[in-house]
Amino acid sequence: MWQRASSEFAEQLAEHGRAAPGSWNALQAMFDAVRSNLVGNRVAIGSDENRFAFTLRSLEASVGPLAAASGQVDDVSLRAEDFTWRSFQCARVLARLGNFHTRLRSRPILVSAPIDVTAVLTGPALNAVFVKYVPHFRCEITPTGDLRIHRANRPRWGYVQVVPAVEHGAIVLRPSGVGRGVHLWRFRRRLLPIRPRLNLPDWVRVTGADLHPGSLEVRLRIDEWTVDSQELMSLVRNHRRAGGGGHRPT
Repeated sequence: MWQRASSEFAEQLAEHGRAAPGSWNALQAMFDAVRSNLVGNRVAIGSDENRFAFTLRSLEASVGPLAAASGQVDDVSLRAEDFTWRSFQCARVLARLGNFHTRLRSRPILVSAPIDVTAVLTGPALNAVFVKYVPHFRCEITPTGDLRIHRANRPRWGYVQVVPAVEHGAIVLRPSGVGRGVHLWRFRRRLLPIRPRLNLPDWVRVTGADLHPGSLEVRLRIDEWTVDSQELMSLVRNHRRAGGGGHRPT
């Protein structure tokens, strides 16, 4: 099955000195091709609202003969920077792909399910999300890791300090106090959370959120991710022809 799905990577076998046929060779060749040609380069995959782009920094995969016999690998991770998807811009993204395998159709596709993602948004990137989805408000993340929200047209009126949390797979903002300038008055009782409508797809759920100085770290679970194997091979081929290959495997 895997040989059929990865036939376009056959040329990589000779390039990396793996002349023997087999699922392990084909699968390893695919990871080697991506690693040697796309790491360090800008990559764009998908179309319309599901199109995303990023700079690939690393790709790690543990491939063995038994695990790859059916074209399936359970330990794949990638690290990227400058990730953009819809209105979201993340400085850094770490993704762990579970059950990475091939689904045979008229055009074979690569599938992973589920995917656990850790994304880091800077303060300006988070504010851009507010501009898109909560246009009447703006936000900032302080150097001490506090998240403050204020009216877009009345920034000097003060701010509400909030703490991000997760409820039913969505991010919520729990007010913890109000302030103006350097003065902060904390609430003595818990208030109803603010629920931004980010319009995430049903197959994306937020699992955690933590504030850090100047940034917000969000953890997500994606039910399934797919990419056309021919589209991936085209990316590899185009970067190789352009001489934009990144790090070569050793």
